[in-house]
Amino acid sequence: MLKDPVRKAAFVSGVFLTALGVVLLGWMNNFVAGLVRWSPAILTVVGAVFLFKAFFRKARPSAVFVGLLLFLSGTFALLLSTGVLPEDLTFEKLWPVLMGIVGVSLIPYGARYRRTTRVTLVIPGIILIVLMALFLLFSLKIVQQTFAEFFITWWPLVLVFMGVTLIASGWRGRRKE
Repeated sequence: MLKDPVRKAAFVSGVFLTALGVVLLGWMNNFVAGLVRWSPAILTVVGAVFLFKAFFRKARPSAVFVGLLLFLSGTFALLLSTGVLPEDLTFEKLWPVLMGIVGVSLIPYGARYRRTTRVTLVIPGIILIVLMALFLLFSLKIVQQTFAEFFITWWPLVLVFMGVTLIASGWRGRRKE
């Protein structure tokens, strides 16, 4: 069915994120009130097994991505469900962390993919981490403006970033010649 390892990893990640979203949706709406408080530990343990296989048993590079995704998601869910975090830090405020988890999982996978660095995986990982930080600023009310007001004021920074990226890539291209 799926012979390309990147597509397999995307499929497995998609299934995992869908299942996690359904469980969290039920949790947020009190449909799953009877779930055991420590059930997210299963994700953490399965993720640790994937990471062990990836680093010590020479498994496919996608095991790094899946392992990190499961381990970090399980740890995040454990922190939320066990009351380790302060009561005012709920999932409604910390939802951007999920984007960061995916970003953090993509970076080592992209860096380890077939002994080369896949920029097409590392750059989206970095972007997801930056977006997580940006959305956390608004979610935790560190920035008092709404996101729309902030975006209207600061959107030219996107152009600056794009320009600096083009300049840097052009400069780097000249150095190689």
